[in-house]
Amino acid sequence: MPADDLHFTVRPMTPSLQEAWLEFFDHVAFADNPRWSTCYCQFPTADHQAVEWKTRRGDENRASACHRIASGLQQGVVAVDDAGRIVGWCHAGPRVAVTVWDEEPADAGPPAAGRLGAITCFVVAPAWRQRGVSQALLRGACEMLSAQGFEAVQAWAKPGETSTQANHAGSYTLYQRAGFTTWREDVDGGVLLRKPLADVPGA
Repeated sequence: MPADDLHFTVRPMTPSLQEAWLEFFDHVAFADNPRWSTCYCQFPTADHQAVEWKTRRGDENRASACHRIASGLQQGVVAVDDAGRIVGWCHAGPRVAVTVWDEEPADAGPPAAGRLGAITCFVVAPAWRQRGVSQALLRGACEMLSAQGFEAVQAWAKPGETSTQANHAGSYTLYQRAGFTTWREDVDGGVLLRKPLADVPGA
């Protein structure tokens, strides 16, 4: 998944990238937003019935991330620069693993739950923002999910938001430009968007 001539490449997350991924989350990802530095992208898939998130420590989330990476459960794509450093991350995987969205309605229709992917989070290094990294990550995530056999992908966004923090799940404009359409309204002014994956490379 080359990203034109911007000197980074998007690739699926694998256990071999764990060290670089941890370096990114330990020191780079939240340099300008330390309040979220303890998450290690565990919030979207944590069991919030069993975990009290407000008291969850960073070392606990880091250990959870390591376990999930090693077992292949921490799915997504990363942007890697020419020096092998991760400069961006997009959390993407099965919709059924996402715990922070409402359950799908009983009459939701196709695709079946097991055929629906989800994109839940973006993190781009401060120095790499406004360089097309998020667009490349989104494209790469869709290609990865398509190759895994998912028929469609779902995402969440809040129209009108402009800050990096508010758009941590991806901006509404980003998804619109990539061909996502609004599927239904969600809480707090957000919307759930979907995109079929039949025409995405890898399908």
